[in-house]
Amino acid sequence: MKILLTGGNGFIGKHLLSELGNFEYKVVSLKSNILDELTLRKEIENIDFDVVVHLAGLSHVTSHSPSLIYETNVIGSQNLISAIEKNFESKRIFIASTCHIYASSNNPISETFLFNPKSHYAASKLAMEFICKNTASRNIIVSLRLFNSIGMGQKKNFFTPKIFDAHMKKKPVIRLGNIEIQREFNDVRWTAAVVRSLVQVNAPSGDYNICSGEAHKASEILRLISEKTEHFPKIVTDVKFLRPDEQNIIFGDPTKTSEILNQNGVQLHRPSINETIEHMITAYKIQFNAKTNS
Repeated sequence: MKILLTGGNGFIGKHLLSELGNFEYKVVSLKSNILDELTLRKEIENIDFDVVVHLAGLSHVTSHSPSLIYETNVIGSQNLISAIEKNFESKRIFIASTCHIYASSNNPISETFLFNPKSHYAASKLAMEFICKNTASRNIIVSLRLFNSIGMGQKKNFFTPKIFDAHMKKKPVIRLGNIEIQREFNDVRWTAAVVRSLVQVNAPSGDYNICSGEAHKASEILRLISEKTEHFPKIVTDVKFLRPDEQNIIFGDPTKTSEILNQNGVQLHRPSINETIEHMITAYKIQFNAKTNS
């Protein structure tokens, strides 16, 4: 199977590239900027592929303007779908969306849950879903609603890499926002394996939560990292990291995704939070020591 991948240099993209390589898929990484419609169309018409995995876009932790977020995530995605529609049919296109499109809930969120995006990023991803589905008349759209993942390669302005960086450098103080919020902290290697598996089984068109259904408090993650690194910095609540509209808990219902994988005989090992953190500590130590000795 030949896979056209966008966003292969991103956090999840790099791990997905590794995962696909482990299963000997041939991957073609898109070179064009998805906002450059003419160049994009020329590249697409000259590529041989079976499936598309579209990860390119701007993340929710970004300093970019709202207009650029919408332009990239919505119009850029539409440009990609339009280029594929012009040249191909019956291609399965997996598009990366987000759990942040859903309304607040204290219960596991399923794919049929109400929408209520509370940020430009979330609103842009929901708009992307609608635009892609409406644009694709000859091809098949599969929407991947990603819940929070952690792992190596994530930017330091995200919670977990910020915590690891402070512990590796033995910083005495860490300034954070609300650490009592609850999120999924899924191993990104597992996330990549779920995406690869959905591609592998030719998941039908529709929406799929990429989630574990297991939530942890940010304070619990902080405690585990402190205990395992034997470093206990002072935690200071900084108002600049507090968001008034931040949801207290976000975790998904994995039933639909699990059922489609199980029906096709796919069983995946999901690392525990302890396994994930221990793996990251080992990787961060290797990375930190390499920088120190260089």
